[in-house]
Amino acid sequence: MNPKIQGKGRRFQKLFIFLIPGLALFSYLLADKILIIDPVRTTLASYRPYDAAFASLIHNDDLTELEYVKARKVFLAAGTSRSMNFSGYPNLGYTLKDPFLTPEAREILKDWEGVSIGMQGASMSLIYVRLLQAIERGWKPDLVLVEVTKDSFSDRRKFKEFLKQNVIPLDYGFSHWRELGLENLWEITYPRIFLAYKYRFSPKNLITYIKGDDLGWGALMIEEMERGSMGGGKHSYSKKHREEVENRKFEDYNNPDASLGEVYRNQFVKRRELADEEQGGQPFRVDQSEYDAFVKIIRLLQDKKIPALYWSAKVHRILQSFTNDEASKKEFKTKIEDTLKSYGERYLDANEFPMKCNYYQDANHLSERCYTELASFLLKDIR
Repeated sequence: MNPKIQGKGRRFQKLFIFLIPGLALFSYLLADKILIIDPVRTTLASYRPYDAAFASLIHNDDLTELEYVKARKVFLAAGTSRSMNFSGYPNLGYTLKDPFLTPEAREILKDWEGVSIGMQGASMSLIYVRLLQAIERGWKPDLVLVEVTKDSFSDRRKFKEFLKQNVIPLDYGFSHWRELGLENLWEITYPRIFLAYKYRFSPKNLITYIKGDDLGWGALMIEEMERGSMGGGKHSYSKKHREEVENRKFEDYNNPDASLGEVYRNQFVKRRELADEEQGGQPFRVDQSEYDAFVKIIRLLQDKKIPALYWSAKVHRILQSFTNDEASKKEFKTKIEDTLKSYGERYLDANEFPMKCNYYQDANHLSERCYTELASFLLKDIR
């Protein structure tokens, strides 16, 4: 064979070897970027981009509430949406007229107000990021209430990856890679490159969408995020509008049970079913990365000499039994409670408080009107 022809053939083979993978990668990236188109993303993706809804929170705009605090002492509430109502309650005006408070509880709360940096569905990794941001802004609160509810640790929690991928700013991740760790940094970066991973491209979702079937957990998440409920957007109240907070018309249910009919089915029973669906019938297990973030929180607050109280949020009784089997209770005690004890920190379970206020927004969330009494139990032994 002619050496020139043979040489050309080899060069073509080499070019072919490099060209095909390159074309494949280019085709994938092109198809991947189709998810930028909103109607396509809405139809095909499991997750949705809600970073804009969280912007005020992730950039610490919520700490502007400090400008309107009137109490002598202020605590920072870090956690999930179950910590958000602390921005409204307790406040000095409502504490004076709260029907559920004893004289002793009023005395406890007379000096206190709170500011919340809670986020819907927050994992311990996100709670750690939020605390870093607050401290970097120079704030040293009199106390930090750190919510350590099981949801924030679960290795099966669907919100965990969604929030990490959509909420933590990329520049923040790179500038704080030492605190966050390289694994977390990669989890923040990779979804920005490949949108199909970020939004979880799902042919199954397309079929479900065409058939008009319920998307289950995903549909509930979308619905609540879109309406900005339970932490999806900025707080619906502010300390600069004290009269509105003190005279708020609460949207809640007193001692909710089956007598509520369809409301109970949708707001309570369905949320238990979705929680079961998410857990997949498995016992609760602590995700190692979330446990590591939890330990970082403890050390961060101790290093900064900021007093802290760790607590589990109160939920409706229909959820209190969720993942409450012996294996799940042992996992929480040995991984969470025992760790706090080893660091000399206090832990309280709000489900054990003998509270008189028995109003709920839904199965996951105690009513705003109960947060003043809740705070009185949490702050009872704080000096």
